[in-house]
Amino acid sequence: MASDAIISLPGEIIICILEDKQLGFLDVINFSSTCRHLRKIVNDNNQLWKKKFFQRWPLLKDAYQTNNEAEGRAISWREEAKASLNIRMKLLYHLSMMSSKHYKKQELPNSAFKEFDPLFLLEEGAHPSAYYFLVDELINLIKGPAMASNLTHTYYALKVVRYLKHRHLRNEWEKFISLQPKEQTLERGAAIVAQWSQPKRHISYSYISSLLDNIAEQTKELLKEHYPAHSIFSTPVEQFNFWKNNIIDDNQWNPTEIRQVTDALCQVLFQKLGFYGNSEMYYSSENLFIDRVLEQKHGIPITLAIVFESVARRLGIRCEPVSFPSHFLLQWKQSYDSESEDAENYYIDVFNGGQFLTKKSCPRIGGVSKCPIEKYNVHAAATAVEVVRRMANNLELAARQHTHPYDRTARLLSALELQHMVLPNDASIISKLARIYILQNMDVTELMEILEKIKNEKTSELISKRQANIVLQTLQQHVMSGLPPEKETEPKKRVPGVKYAIGLIMKHKIQGYFCVITGWDAPFKATTAWMAEVDVSDTDEGVNQPFYNIFVDDVIFVDTGSCHYEAQENLCLAPNPEWINHHALGRYFYKFNGTYYVPNEETAREYPEDEKARNEILVTYMQSHVENNTT
Repeated sequence: MASDAIISLPGEIIICILEDKQLGFLDVINFSSTCRHLRKIVNDNNQLWKKKFFQRWPLLKDAYQTNNEAEGRAISWREEAKASLNIRMKLLYHLSMMSSKHYKKQELPNSAFKEFDPLFLLEEGAHPSAYYFLVDELINLIKGPAMASNLTHTYYALKVVRYLKHRHLRNEWEKFISLQPKEQTLERGAAIVAQWSQPKRHISYSYISSLLDNIAEQTKELLKEHYPAHSIFSTPVEQFNFWKNNIIDDNQWNPTEIRQVTDALCQVLFQKLGFYGNSEMYYSSENLFIDRVLEQKHGIPITLAIVFESVARRLGIRCEPVSFPSHFLLQWKQSYDSESEDAENYYIDVFNGGQFLTKKSCPRIGGVSKCPIEKYNVHAAATAVEVVRRMANNLELAARQHTHPYDRTARLLSALELQHMVLPNDASIISKLARIYILQNMDVTELMEILEKIKNEKTSELISKRQANIVLQTLQQHVMSGLPPEKETEPKKRVPGVKYAIGLIMKHKIQGYFCVITGWDAPFKATTAWMAEVDVSDTDEGVNQPFYNIFVDDVIFVDTGSCHYEAQENLCLAPNPEWINHHALGRYFYKFNGTYYVPNEETAREYPEDEKARNEILVTYMQSHVENNTT
């Protein structure tokens, strides 16, 4: 019999078959349950379960390797798989409840995610690797095929993964600032910024470090080609590893060899690899993410400087970041010993191809009237913490300049919370956060606790205490006035004159863009957010017609999208319905069926009569379309 043939196979052959990528956990479990002999072969083979685990979650290898080395714990991969699948079930349950709890809210405070804490926080009894597993699951959910995904789960998955990452990165930041100053390398700080600001991406420090290592290796190859006798080639591997992980005290070579290394590095970075300063999209937030800069080969002065310094340090060259008000440069001199404190500084302008500047050759950068290094040799090198602070400030500026108001709030909130992490006692940052919290009707309890702590701390500066007290009083008054009660979703009755329904794909008659209806008002009922945008005088019927909330298909701004409040007379059914690019679709819909978006439970409850109306509208449209084609 076939079963006897399987049993008679050597255990090694059975394991080899089960390691095939086409077989998942369930296949292995079902196979092992057929008899005691096979169960023992499968259950006792830890390597098989490890193989299956990383086939299922390949991106967790780095996290498991790092954690296991740090903790020195042996892992039963079968138990690890069971624990992970159990966590996944709990995650999906909590995720499925998010819409019913938060449907009316655009931005959510940290308190909205407390139910997820027991799933990943060690102090609440979570599995040691639960955080990494949850992040992997959520990102896979977010990046899954949109047409086959539950859009509502995907929408809230992004909010949850942002919360998880921010909680985790606050701990990572505390570890970073507790390191010795020499261990606080620029790339480590930049990695935290990139991870904080890109919740949908898998970004590990080891990935960023490997990209920098690769540039260093290419530079050494070029050096080998032109200067085979360079002292760098007699340097032991241990020394390179030390330079990689520590800010070095001085250059490691003589003046001639230093110049050979810097020339080779500039040639590799700016000529061979094509790194350049992105002046056209200077204020794009992506220019501040070191992983994107390393992948796309362009950035702004601060991130290009981090790349240059990180590679130069790996090659035994010391550069120091200098944060000028109008520019960001690297400071370099031939020697940093005590006897050469008054030696002339050079400044490396990485935004312009790695030029070595002196006071005489300093250009007027960025249209400023004065040379940014006018006060020559007096600027102290910036610490890694100060560099991260400037990056966080730049992210706030980029968020405020973002095109679409709907997405601007989330970006601004993220940037301000990053600033708050770096400067936890800065009352002005908390004041900015408080404004957003109040505008979004978010829970301000956590901010009030922080302000109370600043006000009562003996170490706080007097000006900070005063600022904290002013903001605290404002928040107390806000709380005393009472948050507007969270209303139950009231069903909207359709009235004569409302031609369209929730979920229909529309086309703007004048501007030609495609969009989807997320809500309607009859009559006109613009919120404060829309008053500046809506000019009803441009319409024939003015306010005497239904108006629709719509998500616009903005292909240029993928993952953002915009939302408008549009008059009925300006819309018509799209002749060929298609997918709409907008990051917040899942707030109202759970899937796209190829013709229209299907409302989730909360949206369907708010517009109970729209399903029938939508079906009638589509049937009528299809019939008229067929008749027109026939004639």
